[in-house]
Amino acid sequence: MKLILLLVLLAVALVIPATTSAQNPDDDPFNRALSELKAGNTDKAIAALTEAIKKNPDNADAYLIRSSLRMTSGDTPGALADVNKTLQLKPGMGQAYHERAILRLIARDRSGALQDLDAALARDYKGDGIYSLRGQLRAESGDLKGALADLDESMKLNPNNPQTYGSRGGVLLALNERDRALNDFNFLLNWYETEPTKRVENKKPAGTEKPLGAADANKPAPFNVGIAAQTVNPAPGDKEVLPVIANVYINRGLIYSAQGKSDAAISDFTKSIRVDAKNVWPFYHRANELEGKGDLAAALADISRAIQLDPLNGNLRVEHGVILTLLGNTKDAQVDFNMLLQADRVTWQKRIDERLAAVKMKVPK
Repeated sequence: MKLILLLVLLAVALVIPATTSAQNPDDDPFNRALSELKAGNTDKAIAALTEAIKKNPDNADAYLIRSSLRMTSGDTPGALADVNKTLQLKPGMGQAYHERAILRLIARDRSGALQDLDAALARDYKGDGIYSLRGQLRAESGDLKGALADLDESMKLNPNNPQTYGSRGGVLLALNERDRALNDFNFLLNWYETEPTKRVENKKPAGTEKPLGAADANKPAPFNVGIAAQTVNPAPGDKEVLPVIANVYINRGLIYSAQGKSDAAISDFTKSIRVDAKNVWPFYHRANELEGKGDLAAALADISRAIQLDPLNGNLRVEHGVILTLLGNTKDAQVDFNMLLQADRVTWQKRIDERLAAVKMKVPK
């Protein structure tokens, strides 16, 4: 069963408490940078921070703030250089490791990001967002038990972030704990379907003594600047939530399919398409279910739509050829198969044979 991991979109939050400037009463460029930052003038803030660094090369806070601003401006190399300097000056600063983890993730260095998240937590810089991100990266690397432990810890700090339920459900599904996965998926999808305008903080689930979104004494206090260690629970209509919702419908549909509940699976795949019509996998999985019901014309329409979205996906080509074969159109089916066999005959011939054997056993005559 294919696991569709749910990577929650990261939001950069710059937090500048009033006490920061008071810590540098004689640093005029630094104070000016904070004023420009609060006014939303990023370029002027960066320029003032550069001036502050020239005046005081050991100002770790200035480097960290400039790193965050450079990150939001798209200057990943410059941001990385600044956060590295921050850690050179203050090697025990957990929040700097957290920020560097995000920068490494942006640069597709998942291994480095994971190491930095370990370092942030080892320095007692903790928050539900850090545990959640490390859990997802652990899941991607195949450490499912470690991922589950992190996502459980994230939920202890913030028990009501719907996106974490989606991530944990995906890991539980990969661990073949379908009942627990289904509970997580149901919680998230019920929230999405029944509370289109309410924010999740406003509701208190059964068995939870503190309201959703309540502060936790174990969470870190607001820090000078950087990535938020604790997340803000989203609303169902928030744009960044929709890809997560679409994938959770797919995952719940896969559970229903494994349970033999074909109609329920098709319903969830259809809902996923309504949320995100550019995702190829609900079309692919719905086509599989339609094959099993003998509705080959509808299955062909779904897999054709998926190929339009991702024409180089070999698995979609296999399925397209299989459905054409079942419809008796072996000539066009062979066009699909030949395209794959020319690329890698051994791998794709095995895949084609397996799919043909499987569907011929389950498709009604």
